[in-house]
Amino acid sequence: MGVHAQSFYELGKNSIYLLEKDEWLFYPGKTYQEIKENPALVPEKVIIPGNWVQTGHSAFGYGTYLYKFTHDLKPKDHLSIKVMTIGTSYDFFANGELVGSTGVFSKTKEGYKPDYYPRLFNIEAKTDTVELAFQVANYDYRNGGIWFAPSIGLPEKMLSLQIKELFTDSFLCGSLFVLFCYFIAFYYIKTDDKSSLYFAAMCFFAALRIASTGDILLRQLPFHIPWDLLVKSEYISMVMMLLFGVFYMNSLFPRDVNKKMVKYVSIIQLSMALLFFVLPISIGSYIIPYYLFFCAFLLVYLLNLVVKVVYMKRPLSYLVGGAFALVFVAGINDILYSQAIIRSIYLMPPAIFLFAIVQAITLTRLFSMAFNEVESLSNKLKNINLNQKEIIQERTSLLNMQAQELQRSNQIKDKVFSIIAHDLRAPIKSLSTVLAWVADDDLTFDELKKSLGSISKNVDTLNLTLENLLQWSRSQLNGVKSEPELIDIRRPLQEIMDLYKIQLNEKSIHFKLSATERHAVFIDKHHLNLLLRNLVSNAIKFTKPEGVIEVTAEPSGGGNTKVCIKDDGVGMSEEAIQKVFSPVEHYTTYGTGNEKGTGLGLLLCKEYVDGGRGEIWIESQVGEGTKVCFTLPSHAI
Repeated sequence: MGVHAQSFYELGKNSIYLLEKDEWLFYPGKTYQEIKENPALVPEKVIIPGNWVQTGHSAFGYGTYLYKFTHDLKPKDHLSIKVMTIGTSYDFFANGELVGSTGVFSKTKEGYKPDYYPRLFNIEAKTDTVELAFQVANYDYRNGGIWFAPSIGLPEKMLSLQIKELFTDSFLCGSLFVLFCYFIAFYYIKTDDKSSLYFAAMCFFAALRIASTGDILLRQLPFHIPWDLLVKSEYISMVMMLLFGVFYMNSLFPRDVNKKMVKYVSIIQLSMALLFFVLPISIGSYIIPYYLFFCAFLLVYLLNLVVKVVYMKRPLSYLVGGAFALVFVAGINDILYSQAIIRSIYLMPPAIFLFAIVQAITLTRLFSMAFNEVESLSNKLKNINLNQKEIIQERTSLLNMQAQELQRSNQIKDKVFSIIAHDLRAPIKSLSTVLAWVADDDLTFDELKKSLGSISKNVDTLNLTLENLLQWSRSQLNGVKSEPELIDIRRPLQEIMDLYKIQLNEKSIHFKLSATERHAVFIDKHHLNLLLRNLVSNAIKFTKPEGVIEVTAEPSGGGNTKVCIKDDGVGMSEEAIQKVFSPVEHYTTYGTGNEKGTGLGLLLCKEYVDGGRGEIWIESQVGEGTKVCFTLPSHAI
């Protein structure tokens, strides 16, 4: 078939080669079987990475790529081949044998199915010459072909490289998601400042963008994501990341941003997101090259804004400007690279991460400056009062109230920051630790999957912690607001049992729900949900494996309904029972599975029950389990 054999005589020394440039042959409209049956077919010499539209062929169709190389390995040694995204389905052959497929290859659109899945294939080096063949089909994207050059090396080296790449993406996505949670918490504490909200949204879509490109971290999830949804996630995350980036810059420098420009950008970006969502990929992919021109324009506009604020010496402009310069260079590089104008690599993922870290520092400094300003004003007020005795005498009562409120706010602030810092440290530390193991090649692929599950579980535990923290902080600052209604207790109890099914199964705990009759409670439904979640979560936390948790609901005296959650876990001392409901002492302990809490859950439960004109109490002895009961009115009041 006239395939020139490239020579690789360093494979045995653990070298990795990239199969690129113009050593590939392309047979448009031919399958690999047809090529083998007709050696007289004349191929085209093509450059990889690339696509067949660049060589004058129709975007939709099929063809076969061939590549042949010689090596220095012994017979029956093995090679690994890393294949990135190919547009948009293919069968892979090595020395005439089918090795694997992604999607479903077909000569017609009816039998074809697209997919993206970067994969590592192992082949046996039976002879000193290896022939690789990719028969590729595309009927859904604006161009087809081998978009990224495959790479070859020894299996151990290639597996180690793949693990490092996956963990790099995992670290970037995990860190950005933690920043998203962190600054969402900031926003709910101080809702008048939108910069933390915009930055959190930008981090979320940046994490989604990284997870849906490159090694496609989303493909490591235990469930399959349809190909069109994966591509739309890639498109929409890019649109929304840029949109919230503009909003974030506008919130930081409101005097320097053109409001009409923000309005026009918002309309265009939201329209593009809607188009990418509703249009099929076969149409949406043709819009991308034109949309990238708008992205380049937007990056230039933001660069001009950054230069302006640096020149005007706005607060923190140097930090923002330096970080955005990295994003600008990476963005222009990626736009040119994606359109095959330059030969490079994608730089945006690490640039986004560095930008996010710098902006996290920027926002933290802004919050610190705000708190320092409050303290400075407080000190000035105290000095003025010391010099004006008559005013002090007239306003003593008012100033005392203000001082107490300020002290209370500072205590809440300190407690919020200490809890956030503690609970966010654990998942970041676990990410850092596992990444260090990967850097030292200490993890196998199975251990990698197990570690990813552990990291995901650490991040998931932040959910209830953040919700408790935000609700408690808001109640301390603004008081508890509720909209009570009559609720049949059976439904929320069943929902809670379903919510914690995974945690119950992990510890082999039997959950017994003894509430078959209708018992109504009069309370805000959101408060009831968080109340039950905290109590059941605590019961699971302190119950030993194969234990029993029983939930009962029954009428109580005085027109109330009594609900009890009983476990046969480690129990509590009388001293511990007194501390958990104390608003002054911060009490928390580890569960039987080393679970850690913030100590806010029961405080929040007491506030909700007291606010609903009910009562909550604990009956427990060390080693004999715990029973938490509360009563609530069973009729509207």
